Amino acid sequence: MGTKDNDELQRLLDLRALENAVYREARLLDEERFTDWLDQTTEDIVYRMALTSRRFRKDRAPPLSLGSGYIFNDSRERLALRVKRLQSGYVWAEDPPNFVRRIVSNVEMVPTTVHAEMTVHSVITVHRSRIDSQTRYLVAGREDCWRKVQDRWLLAKREIRLDHSTVPDTNLNVFF
Repeated sequence: MGTKDNDELQRLLDLRALENAVYREARLLDEERFTDWLDQTTEDIVYRMALTSRRFRKDRAPPLSLGSGYIFNDSRERLALRVKRLQSGYVWAEDPPNFVRRIVSNVEMVPTTVHAEMTVHSVITVHRSRIDSQTRYLVAGREDCWRKVQDRWLLAKREIRLDHSTVPDTNLNVFF
């Protein structure tokens, strides 16, 4: 095999490893292994969900205008606090625990101009069921930046665009 073949093989192996990281992330969250999930993020992670609004088709402005705000805009430190809170046993809305399942689909990996980084577009459906026998579905598009660090893909940035104009649940104690 020539250098070009080796490069292509490495590219395919990287894509496969990244795809596995995306699906593993969902499983870790489903299993409430929040500390393990946090270990799959970079120290400089940006994790946010923008406020959205519906617009008429003729209005070409993006759903989020600069300064409109975020439902959450978390750093690694803030994510660690959220994880600690969920593990504290004092989150009454999570005791007994919700049944939560994440379905990740429409995964598309796009190379960036930055070495060892990939943009990953995906759609996530979060199925959430509580003891009140009410089931909620949260659907969102995600645009991620994953960074390869020492042969591991780590989540460096996540932009979440909820496909609802209002949050269809009582809280957002879930990670997307």
